[in-house]
Amino acid sequence: MKLSLNKIYSTLFFALCFSLSFIGNRFYAIPNGINILLVLLFPFVIKKQIFVKNIIKKPIICFIIFLLFVLLKSIFLGHFLEDLNVIKKLFQILLVLILSFGLKRFALEQLKSGIIFGCILAIIFSIAKIFILIKETGSFNFSNGPIINDTLPIQRLYLGLLCVISLILALDRFFKMKKKVYFFLAIFFGSFVFLISARIAIVSTLIVMLYYVQLKIHKKYRLLTLLSLVVFTFLFFLKSPNLSKRILNTEYKTNSSIFERILTHEPRFLIWKHSYSVLNKNNLLFGHGFKKVKAKLLNKYEEIDDLNKRKWFIQEQFNSHNQYLDILLSQGMFGLALFLIFLYYLYKESLFSSANFLLFLTLAIFLIIYNNFHRVIGVFIFAIVFSIIIGSKKINLDE
Repeated sequence: MKLSLNKIYSTLFFALCFSLSFIGNRFYAIPNGINILLVLLFPFVIKKQIFVKNIIKKPIICFIIFLLFVLLKSIFLGHFLEDLNVIKKLFQILLVLILSFGLKRFALEQLKSGIIFGCILAIIFSIAKIFILIKETGSFNFSNGPIINDTLPIQRLYLGLLCVISLILALDRFFKMKKKVYFFLAIFFGSFVFLISARIAIVSTLIVMLYYVQLKIHKKYRLLTLLSLVVFTFLFFLKSPNLSKRILNTEYKTNSSIFERILTHEPRFLIWKHSYSVLNKNNLLFGHGFKKVKAKLLNKYEEIDDLNKRKWFIQEQFNSHNQYLDILLSQGMFGLALFLIFLYYLYKESLFSSANFLLFLTLAIFLIIYNNFHRVIGVFIFAIVFSIIIGSKKINLDE
């Protein structure tokens, strides 16, 4: 009976990871439903010793302290109800992490397989929709966010993140098992982020590739491999007008420099500029909570000179698009310090393997350009990567 429950439990985690590539803005009931089932089974698959030895790991303790700070501060400063939506998402991370304690060593590989298979299916689904759209319209503008997102099961940024995570997991298996299928899967995942012009995913993919070239390729072939990677990237960039538009904003025919065009037309630079203005008028020690900071940002967007851009920013209700900045604005210097301490210990834990370090680095990079804790999918991806890093050094008692 116990063995059967363990198999059911690991299968549910596989399904949870598989669903990440599809939950988007619509299918939140799937991971939430799986979570409920995992909670019901958890007491029957966990040992007390395992729970205790996992919960006292430094990254988990630091994350719990950060959560308690956010919770208690919101209660004492009177914005608990306003921030409840984000606070619940933060505690969702802790819940998924604790539930992962019930996984056995072999089940952790199942969890990784769930991410890989989900990403494969999502890419196949996306490519099919892209072909249909090209056939119907005769062209496809990959640089246009709304258009590309209509062909993807989830937002481009998050599918790009899942592709990078899958790339890391596939390469890790290739170097461990020497099975060529994982090498081709890695190429498959890496190529797709270029195809959909997912900028931060492309940067992360190049970092992963450079890391493995330095680590795994013999010195005799290292320079040739690096040159091949540079040439491939340059040619793809040169031959892909969509990627040029996304990165260099070449669709704007002005005499300004590339740097000036990026500063003018990349929304994040304007968002960060107004976020800095909010920071100057903020409670630097404790912040003002998630919702009040968002309201202050919306007020700042009223000052944008360009009418169309002003309407767009207000309509979309853009947050700070930087998780570190979001925590500084909403939770103050104390909150950011606690979060960075947590990340430091998670980084230390990630040094257990190259794959774990790259997973941590990828997550840390993505936090620079998006507020993961404000989206359900961002929360689940963060929680799963957190669980993989923590769970890689399984305690022998759980065998």
